[in-house]
Amino acid sequence: MPSLAYTDGLLALVCLWLLSRVSLPLGVRIAAGTLGIAAVLGVLRFSGLYPIAQWHQFVSMLGACAAFPLLAVAVLWPDAAVARQLKFASIFFIILAVVGVLAVGVAQKRVVVDALTVISVVAMMISLARGGRWPTALTTALMLAGLLLFAVKAAVVPTLVPGDLLHIGMAIGLLGLGMSGLWSATPNIEAQEPQPHGA
Repeated sequence: MPSLAYTDGLLALVCLWLLSRVSLPLGVRIAAGTLGIAAVLGVLRFSGLYPIAQWHQFVSMLGACAAFPLLAVAVLWPDAAVARQLKFASIFFIILAVVGVLAVGVAQKRVVVDALTVISVVAMMISLARGGRWPTALTTALMLAGLLLFAVKAAVVPTLVPGDLLHIGMAIGLLGLGMSGLWSATPNIEAQEPQPHGA
């Protein structure tokens, strides 16, 4: 079985872990869910169990153009409505998904989606470094390294292909974000019943 199936499996496990953590903002979990679906489809594709490349490519495109920007918003503005409220997170995701479909499917400009991904990860890395969260900034830098190595098709490890480096870099970066404690002090904003005065 190709190494891509194993590294996509690793990424899927990390995304599942993030998705299961109810303490994380909804925006983070939506992003993790999208990237996790892409990873599961990658496992099915590269293992030969269900080799439909189009589904994997489409959901991966959604991850690139919508999930990464959603993660960036949650890192840069942890208390933002887009990060914490399902309604605004969904609207943000859908708008960027449409942008991605138009850019890739209609205009044939994959570079637009790639730019959104890189800008999002760089923004997260800078924000984390400025906030003194150096371990998480480092894991985010490894995510960026995986993205860039994949973009230039660099094979720096003999037994791994560029796609493996992308999967491993993303898994490390997402794991670092999940363990960062960035959102632990601020609970999710939920619709609450109005409290009676004088109670």
